[in-house]
Amino acid sequence: MGKIHFLKEKVLTTQKWKIVLALSGILVLLGSLNLPALFPYPLFTLAYLRRWRLPKFGTPAVQLLVSTLLCTMILEFSAWLNEYVKNVPEPALFHPQLFPDVLIAIGFYTAWWLAWWLALRRYHFTTAEVFITTGLYGVLMEQQGRIFLVGLQTFPVGLIWWLFVFVAYGSTMALAFWLVRDRFTSTRDHWIKYPLTWGGLFVLSFVTSIAWGIVLTVLNMIPAKKLPIRYFPLW
Repeated sequence: MGKIHFLKEKVLTTQKWKIVLALSGILVLLGSLNLPALFPYPLFTLAYLRRWRLPKFGTPAVQLLVSTLLCTMILEFSAWLNEYVKNVPEPALFHPQLFPDVLIAIGFYTAWWLAWWLALRRYHFTTAEVFITTGLYGVLMEQQGRIFLVGLQTFPVGLIWWLFVFVAYGSTMALAFWLVRDRFTSTRDHWIKYPLTWGGLFVLSFVTSIAWGIVLTVLNMIPAKKLPIRYFPLW
């Protein structure tokens, strides 16, 4: 009887957690109507609750690359849409126009794929751990650290800025991992995995961004920035 009672309690706890997660996704979805950059979070909650996964193809590295680029492009488009709808005079983007912005962003987000592929090959991560690790990285990385400094200068109100970035970054990579979670089976667990992955995200973000930037410059693929963004949306 005791075992049955325990199982019932566990099921009820799981159901309550799913209800809380679903409600948070709905609330953030409503908020994303004004702040589109938050859209990855309700998408993540839907994928988590519906147990979505990508069909298996290629190697784990290739599948994680596809999943990461798919999810990060959703994030980047959402961020661009936020600036476009509000017609921000100085958009906080890689480039004001959508197509060059996405093209530049590939170099930055490739670092996410590479850092997490290296980490997941060696260590076990839960989806929550991927969310938190990437979210904290985003708070310090967004706009080259300006969001972190603004948060400090306006604390405690600045916590809202940090939470916004934390949710956007964290849910994006958590979604990318969740869709291919079956491809990574390492059981090794150690606290060192957090600073190693965190450091890898920071270092590789600069390495891949610079390397990709050189390629784009050599090929002359990025046009000059045009403002205001509302009059020049795409190229």
